[in-house]
Amino acid sequence: MKRHQSLIPISRQHHSGLLTARLLQHGAPPYKGMPATPEAKRDYTLGFLQEHLLPHFKLEEETVFTLAPGISEDLAQQTRQLQEQHRQLEKLIIALPHATSLDLPEKLHQIGELLEQHIRLEERVFFEQLQQDLSDEQLQVLQQMVLQHLG
Repeated sequence: MKRHQSLIPISRQHHSGLLTARLLQHGAPPYKGMPATPEAKRDYTLGFLQEHLLPHFKLEEETVFTLAPGISEDLAQQTRQLQEQHRQLEKLIIALPHATSLDLPEKLHQIGELLEQHIRLEERVFFEQLQQDLSDEQLQVLQQMVLQHLG
């Protein structure tokens, strides 16, 4: 999938999200240098939320999510769905410290699956449609918004 310049910085951030999503799911192979126990994965995920996900969500919500709803009703609906997933992921991750050792693996798996589904939806559906529906001028505006945000 070829990305327009305006979306490349956001797409690149998705790589670490996909790696984390896979790490959290049942049956994940061990990754060198990555946590292996449920407790270590919980701690990693809490840090990942603060260091990666929250800034990434803010980037999306202050750039692509502000432009997309004005383009089409379909993009507006997708934007609402993606924002709901952002809030759901935040809520699930913030609740991790309260999980028991028995239900922690399942909670991690749930987060991993949702995170992977979310990123795949953005990359395969939302960004594809956005690239098709935005005019060249709108894509340039988006690029400036992303660059300013990343400053």
